[in-house]
Amino acid sequence: MSVPTLSRPSLGAARPRLARRPSLFWLAALVVASLTGLTVARFLGSAQAAAARWGEMRPTLVATVDMVPGAVVGEGDTAVERRPVALVPATALDTPAEGQTVAVPILAGEAVVAERLAPAGLSPLAAALPSGGRGIAVPSGPGTPPLEHGDVVDVLVTFDPDTVGDGEPTFPVARAAIVVGVGEEAVTLGVSQEEASRVAFALTAGVVVLVLSPGR
Repeated sequence: MSVPTLSRPSLGAARPRLARRPSLFWLAALVVASLTGLTVARFLGSAQAAAARWGEMRPTLVATVDMVPGAVVGEGDTAVERRPVALVPATALDTPAEGQTVAVPILAGEAVVAERLAPAGLSPLAAALPSGGRGIAVPSGPGTPPLEHGDVVDVLVTFDPDTVGDGEPTFPVARAAIVVGVGEEAVTLGVSQEEASRVAFALTAGVVVLVLSPGR
């Protein structure tokens, strides 16, 4: 009786298909390399097109929050971003400005320019005054609305009717004055030089009331 003989599998049959066809492996590698090259070229082309469209980029200090006059720039209030030179003001800063005082409102997303920051040495209160303006404190009496820094108010004065004759006893001595400081007993207002004189007289001769205004 004959015993069946088990045949040994061919070593060649156990090898992967690509191993028997090295040309397929290199063809696949060539396709992957070509796709990678096309992707890189497309990316570089887009970058070059953007550079051609917008021009040279430069580091720019940008506000990340809204900042009102008198505010001190703190950590996280600004960030340095790269922006096209054509879209950045010539006086825009390119380094952090922490510790400096805001003189003109700066909105989130805007480039921070030197003119909107107060000169070194000015207090936050002085920096919040309008250009050429004066700061004057007005006592906050029972009729004073709850005010915040940056609010706009009209200053009204009321005189004794017997002293004004047929005239209106109540009238404004300052319009659209900016609130630059709020204390427990007084509110500091930014007014013009002429208004400062009128408000000072009103404080000594009549009753002064602050009226909240919708703005300038």
